[in-house]
Amino acid sequence: MQNVLSMIQKTYPEDAALVLADTDKVLAYLPGEKIDLKVPVGAPIEKFRGTVSYAALETGKVQREERGPEAFGISYLSTAVPVMREGEVVGVIAAMVSNHKAARLQDGAQELSSLVEEMTATSEEVTRSSMGITQRLDELVSSSNSMVHDIESSFEILSSVKRIADQSHMLGLNAAIEAARAGEQGRGFGVVATEIRKLANDSHALVKSIHSQLAGMKQSILQMDQSIQQIMSFSQHQGQAMQELSRAFEHVAGTANDLSNLD
Repeated sequence: MQNVLSMIQKTYPEDAALVLADTDKVLAYLPGEKIDLKVPVGAPIEKFRGTVSYAALETGKVQREERGPEAFGISYLSTAVPVMREGEVVGVIAAMVSNHKAARLQDGAQELSSLVEEMTATSEEVTRSSMGITQRLDELVSSSNSMVHDIESSFEILSSVKRIADQSHMLGLNAAIEAARAGEQGRGFGVVATEIRKLANDSHALVKSIHSQLAGMKQSILQMDQSIQQIMSFSQHQGQAMQELSRAFEHVAGTANDLSNLD
């Protein structure tokens, strides 16, 4: 009988212990490498009440039971098959087979599922942040466009001031000429004409300075706007990439869940 059990044992890819019994006692027992129930040959079957072997003898049906690693340090699955003769149960053959690898696979799948859930939550948070950044950058672009518009309006105002300054300068020049023609009587008027020309020159210089500063501001704003556009493009691509990553995480999580639920 031991030879028969040994042949059967070799058909299992995992570590296995085998028991053969009739309705009264254990006829043969073959331990596995790690699974060893230390079943004595000849032991009365009553000693195994509550086991799958006893249940198979009582019911005449195949019995299965999964056990944890408490007894042997590894998980195993007990399967007892009744031996029938002319419709009567005459014995039972039971196999205790290690499912350590499957248990480790399930544990790993559960850990992977938990990790994927955390990573999915993180990627979703990054996606939301990217969308928020994009929205904020869009607001900055609108503000910078408004500033450029205001600067363009300021250029128009400065152009008007420049025309007035040029006209004042010409009026002052004409007044100075007329004062010179008037001689002594036009001296006072000549002083006023000189001040008008000075004021016109100062206004012209101030307009030029303000125009230069505004032009520099406009250039800086346009450069800033270009940088913002680049950041927006990057942020949008990042958001799309994170959404694709989230979908990949969901697929991995589904696979991990399927693995963890394997029977």
